[in-house]
Amino acid sequence: MYYNTPKMNRYLDFILKYRVFVIIFYFIFVVFMGALYTPKFLSSDALFWLKDSPHLEQIKEKKFTTHHLSKLVIRVEKFDEMTRRSLLDLHNELVKLKEVQKVYSLFSHDIVQSSKDGEASEMLTVINTGEIDTLALRKLIIDLHSNYASVVDDDFKTFYYFISGDEFIDISKLSIPGSYEYAANDGTIDWYSLGVYIIAALLMTILIFRLLFRSYVVFFSAAVLIAFSTVLTFAFIVMLTGIETIHISMLFIAISITLVEFLYFYYRWHVSQYRNNRHNALIKMLTRNITPAMWTSVITILGLGSLVFIDSDIIKLLSLGVILSSVVGYVLNLTLLPALLSYLNIEHARVPYVKLGYILLQREVYNNKKLLLLFLGVTYGLIIIGAYMIYGENNKFLKLNVKNEQIELKIPYEQIDLPFVKSIEKFTHDMEEHFEDGIDNVVSLSTIIHSLNDSNTQTKELDEIAFSQALFYMDLYGLNDKYFDESSTHIIINLWDINKIELIEWMLQYEGIELYFIDNATLISSAKYDQTVLLASSLFFALLIIGIITGWIFRSKAMVFVGFTVNVIPIVWFGMIITLLAIPLSLEMLIAMTISLGLASDATIHFAFKYFRLRYFGRGRKYSLEKMYFYSGIPVVIGSIILISVFSMLYFSGIHSLELIGLYSASMILLSLMTDLFVLPAMLLYIDKFQEKFKPNKIV
Repeated sequence: MYYNTPKMNRYLDFILKYRVFVIIFYFIFVVFMGALYTPKFLSSDALFWLKDSPHLEQIKEKKFTTHHLSKLVIRVEKFDEMTRRSLLDLHNELVKLKEVQKVYSLFSHDIVQSSKDGEASEMLTVINTGEIDTLALRKLIIDLHSNYASVVDDDFKTFYYFISGDEFIDISKLSIPGSYEYAANDGTIDWYSLGVYIIAALLMTILIFRLLFRSYVVFFSAAVLIAFSTVLTFAFIVMLTGIETIHISMLFIAISITLVEFLYFYYRWHVSQYRNNRHNALIKMLTRNITPAMWTSVITILGLGSLVFIDSDIIKLLSLGVILSSVVGYVLNLTLLPALLSYLNIEHARVPYVKLGYILLQREVYNNKKLLLLFLGVTYGLIIIGAYMIYGENNKFLKLNVKNEQIELKIPYEQIDLPFVKSIEKFTHDMEEHFEDGIDNVVSLSTIIHSLNDSNTQTKELDEIAFSQALFYMDLYGLNDKYFDESSTHIIINLWDINKIELIEWMLQYEGIELYFIDNATLISSAKYDQTVLLASSLFFALLIIGIITGWIFRSKAMVFVGFTVNVIPIVWFGMIITLLAIPLSLEMLIAMTISLGLASDATIHFAFKYFRLRYFGRGRKYSLEKMYFYSGIPVVIGSIILISVFSMLYFSGIHSLELIGLYSASMILLSLMTDLFVLPAMLLYIDKFQEKFKPNKIV
């Protein structure tokens, strides 16, 4: 409990006696584990979502192949004959690439025309748009722009190529007119760019530590602890799970949790330098942090341990990342850190941010119960709204607004007949009626058959005879392979401005036709949709367990409420922000929430432990808050400043995955810091079981 002071003299004497062996052992052990269990890092989260996708399993059972769908956007000054030929040549070059399955562009469209002889149409001809000259093509697009809006803008200056392939292609060697944009993330990491930003982050960290502590000791010890903890964390993950592929941003879970936990230990050692006694400083560091740090690890293990057994690699990796980072960091802080610091000394210990605590206390920001209750009421209102959005009839939490994108489907068939084509036509009609302008156009077997039938003056309604004639023309002009294979037909849906998740949800619930997504982007979106409830339930369960264990540690039912609330506040408010901005769910977002969860649970234990310990020994509320802030709050502030600075730098890295983790993590850590500084102390005052003894009306 918080009122017990552990006896650490014999333990510290043992560590100091064998400190050389301790340092050498850890160095050898870290090198050995890192070499034996080396993970492979990726910057794309596609693999992690797809591994847990039931729709991908269904596709494999049907023996369908999936592909990457990427978009090449080209901008030209003017659309003349030379530009048209260059764009057509590019289309043909892309089609010839071995990794490309097909290309959907202005030059992939087929136009059905009738060859008239007298009054009747005796033959239909199919002309590809690539065979039409510039003037005729321009007129065609102007007359029928709704059919071509997804591949060319109405000013004829922007052209779109949708490329389907086994992998993302390298377009650097292609001849592309004008300027272009091509976003492709195959999961590989640009280690040069990443290395540059790692060096920049290290330099910034050195600068911050130097400005705050006027010493390089803190950076050296932090670098050793974080490096060893990170290597061991991921080595143990690979060893325990057999999962060798790790998302690059998961590194920041280990780094963030280890850094903040390290600062609790180091800071106490740093401020204990007022006596010229290294042994006393190390004793203070261990006795004041061993118990709260232990309970932090226990909470992490019990709160997230059950999630490790969930059949989802994403949840398993996130949970293990937090658990192992906390446990490994705790062990290193108790063993390696004292051995390292025993060789070091601080002559003039500088303590930053002390005045900020007094300013907050003097303004009585913690003593306004009405404001606290109002804030908590709004927060729990948001929790209820969020639960309704996730668990309601339709999942309104997960949004993915897209513009000018595609979805590719396969529909299996036993035979191609008129009822089958009618079912595709009904599906298309129902979808366009439901989403209206959100659907640009649909390219399918139904559309080409209707196009052939409409151009054939010998037929009117699509009956069996008209259907047979349409199939004849498709075979004559070699269109079969474009629209169907031996077991399934293909559908391309061009999206204009729509919530893709809502469309996917509608398709999954649609009855009357068997649909399979075959582009990875849509499969990933469907996997995120499927796992939203699982992720939300897992997170809520973990938060609830953390709250219960926190209450058990402090033998207080009120601390159950505090432990749950302080951890949930940053996540709830962050969730509200991303919902309002319609930001799609991503692995980077989940990692940011995981980092916040780890930091918030740390702060809850350390803050409450210090506050209630002082109250137990008869200190007043104001004095207890001052000491709580001095010994526990300042490490949180320093750690948060460093992490926010580093993550903010990542936002400007130019590496998409690191940009996201930088933006989301910096935001979440800022929310966690505000919660720790303003909400947590106020809640501790509100539930203070010792207040009857002193009966103060306000902080005195």
